[in-house]
Amino acid sequence: MSMIDKKVSGLCCILLLPVLVCAGTAPQFTVKADAAGKFWFVAPDGKQFLSIGLNNINPIPRWPREGTDYYNPVPTQFGGDFNAWKTHVLALLQENGFNTLGAWSDGRLHDGPMYGTICLYVAAHAQDRCLDALRPGFEDRVMQNIQIILADSPYTDNVFGIFLDNEMPWYGHAPWGDIPNSTLLEAALALAQDDGARLAAIEFIKKRYALPDQLAKAWGKPLSDWSDLTGDYARSCINDTVRKDRADFIGLAAESFYATSARVVRQVLPGKLILGTRFAENAPQPVIEACGRHCDVISFNHYTRTPAADTDLLARYWIWGGHKPLMVTEYSWRGKENSSGNPNSGGAGAVVNTQTERAANYSRYVEDLLSYPMVIGAHWFEFCDQSPQGRFDGENSNYGIVDIHNRPYVELLAAMKQTNSQIADLHAKSEKKAPDALPKPRPVVFDPGQYPGRPASIDLLNVPTVRGQEVYQASDANLALKKANDSLSIDFDSGKQWGCGVIFFGPASFKNPAGPQNSTDLSGYSQIELDAQVDSGVVFDLFMDEAGVDAPNSPAYDRSGGDDGEAFVLRGLQGDGTRRLYRLELKDLQLRTDYGNQKGLRKVDVNSMRGVSLFFGGGQGQKQAKVYALKLVR
Repeated sequence: MSMIDKKVSGLCCILLLPVLVCAGTAPQFTVKADAAGKFWFVAPDGKQFLSIGLNNINPIPRWPREGTDYYNPVPTQFGGDFNAWKTHVLALLQENGFNTLGAWSDGRLHDGPMYGTICLYVAAHAQDRCLDALRPGFEDRVMQNIQIILADSPYTDNVFGIFLDNEMPWYGHAPWGDIPNSTLLEAALALAQDDGARLAAIEFIKKRYALPDQLAKAWGKPLSDWSDLTGDYARSCINDTVRKDRADFIGLAAESFYATSARVVRQVLPGKLILGTRFAENAPQPVIEACGRHCDVISFNHYTRTPAADTDLLARYWIWGGHKPLMVTEYSWRGKENSSGNPNSGGAGAVVNTQTERAANYSRYVEDLLSYPMVIGAHWFEFCDQSPQGRFDGENSNYGIVDIHNRPYVELLAAMKQTNSQIADLHAKSEKKAPDALPKPRPVVFDPGQYPGRPASIDLLNVPTVRGQEVYQASDANLALKKANDSLSIDFDSGKQWGCGVIFFGPASFKNPAGPQNSTDLSGYSQIELDAQVDSGVVFDLFMDEAGVDAPNSPAYDRSGGDDGEAFVLRGLQGDGTRRLYRLELKDLQLRTDYGNQKGLRKVDVNSMRGVSLFFGGGQGQKQAKVYALKLVR
């Protein structure tokens, strides 16, 4: 029997007994809004507080790598005495205004004066755990997983709240990154035929479509038998109907997860608040809605370069979550200047130059975040620096308030102390209001500009460009180009992930010398004409990106060409197997939400564009497109 099995076996009776004896009598932690509409945590003694905490407060990292340097002061500085280290650390935290032990902190700290949190991992750690509530026996597995975690947390009186999990892969393929045809529905349909989650997905579909041919008509792909309804089939379907079915199935899985796990946790740990699942910044709307229905607080992790709350993100969580209060459970800044020797080449969040900048960013961010009436907590990631040679997964960053030698970052702590001492008063007196509506999508502004001397049209296949064509693809996709006298053949296998595409760069004669590499000035053109033969049923998009484009939340965007790094799209083009002319108006471009600057001006900066791209989403198999012309038209 493994150590985990022993813990489970030995704890079954111990943990179930308090449920029967203490339910309804345990000290109650609550959340409430005061007369001014400001939310607070409330302890059993009536004291109201905001949760200001640190993650991962431990005397030694979990799973340290052999041959690396890492935080381990107990044997070297405290004579092997854990309690001496514990006394030192708790004093350090309280002296600097922290009141909460964040996620993954040593359970032996919870008998001290600080409030505690525990991450229970109620669905364990499998990649498909977002679907586990759809399988028989989920409630029993939740109970067992809780017992495993609580074995390392012997003191729970001061634990005010628990997290059900952390950064769950609610997008189906990962905790982040929306791929429209790689969702929880596709993940469920890809499971073994007798898997309970797959059976639940089939039942969900059959309630909507009595026969396979009805589904085929709705989803736009032939289907002869229910046994052929696989993950690959679902991924190959791209239309509005299947998008709605995907969203509804995600909602079903989320409702099952939150309803069951919250009920079990409240039985096992009466009086504790359920603090959500620490979303990886964003999550699908149906998941946030389900979380709000069953949790007391919604928590999410948010790494940002700019030390300010993301008002759009707060609005989505607040409104979709049914007006439940919010916590940010990871945020941080890393410094190039640090005493651990951290290179900061692995890890989330922005890197700044100095500890002075880290200190200033902490104060600005926490003061802005906690000035919102519905935000009641902020947990910094994390207590100590990571190993400069890399922790278990390679992260090697200056996240700590102390370095790997247990030396405090004095400047950072001074700012934390000052901010933390004032934050409750700031929260109480702030005049900011909770958002009363979701952010309205700002329309994209397109103005072709004036350039009367340019030709009426120009074909990107038949003029010199700043570069040729550039292929991009997911790790499981493949795309190859073959040029002929009158066309360009695009042979591709879009794989099962996000897909593949090809960029056609702008004309060399239109190069913008002030902009970044490959920047071209496309002023004067208002249409694109694509003369192409695309295999029947293939759905593709047309992208137009500004020259300074980069990933969302990039630390910076190259604005040297006068643009702000946004990316735009014309969606939902479809091939029918014949050669045809697609005439597209650039005034119909929409902002891409999966790439480019999300905080830009929503203006197509035609004076500094990267080019035109054809994109083929994943799940469409081996296909071909033949392009005869790709023209910019006045």
